[in-house]
Amino acid sequence: MADYLKIGTDCSGIEAPIQALRQLKIPHRHLFSSDIDPYVIKSIKANYDPDVIYGDITERDITEVSDIDLYVAGFPCQPFSMAGDREGFKDKRGNVFWSCLDVITTKQPKYFILENVKALLWHDKGKTWKTIWTSLQLEGYIVRWKVLNTKDYGIPQSRERLFIVGKKDGDFDWPFPTEMDNICDYVDHTNTTRRKWGRKTSLDLIRPDATFVDIDFLHYTHYPMAHKISPCVLARPSSLWCVPYHRYATCKEMFKLQGFREFKQVVSNSQMKKQIGNSMSVNVLAAILNELL
Repeated sequence: MADYLKIGTDCSGIEAPIQALRQLKIPHRHLFSSDIDPYVIKSIKANYDPDVIYGDITERDITEVSDIDLYVAGFPCQPFSMAGDREGFKDKRGNVFWSCLDVITTKQPKYFILENVKALLWHDKGKTWKTIWTSLQLEGYIVRWKVLNTKDYGIPQSRERLFIVGKKDGDFDWPFPTEMDNICDYVDHTNTTRRKWGRKTSLDLIRPDATFVDIDFLHYTHYPMAHKISPCVLARPSSLWCVPYHRYATCKEMFKLQGFREFKQVVSNSQMKKQIGNSMSVNVLAAILNELL
């Protein structure tokens, strides 16, 4: 590797890859980001300094994209998610994958990381995954895939995501799991605001020492492990509930559950929570990068 790593990200969100590189203290130059959400672009500009920020990458001229060492993209999960319509490649957002593949095949980065929901593996009876995986069997690359959970890399959030890693010149080993932190350390004890419970679903069946639950799923589970693990942080502002203080989880808490240590908020709480929920987990990326680079 040169004196610094040249990185480009697509479908960048709030740039978990850059956060991971910062935490690992890996020198890097941030050549480009992309996103179609103006509020996300506002967050990127406030926290990072990429040379270029692209909008819709399906309309981008690939010849204008810089050469890079590392490429990371969390291409849209909604077309494949259990929470979405699961239209896959019929959805315009599903076609973003081909633009990501175009970067890899044209720019030939030394490493690439792609991320999506694990439901991608069985979407359309596995046909979608077969198409994607076949397309990624690129000459000169070793390509691996695995479903990783945020809770297995220190942070107590149950968040399973599919990671696809490609590397030139050598194989790649997945990071070993590490001990999970105490979830009590992820509660913002400075915010003691209590809210009146206005929903029909009762919290009476939740264990008294629970920490975080998703109130949109209380009809399906009573969260028996909520004293140790937070449910998946989602892009819904009013879903994650902090049980000890009887309020919605704060942006500070959600940032920490996603592995962000420093971030300047320049959008509303609602927009910020959406961005956090759509982000990759920084700790998982850091674990991957620590093995990859």
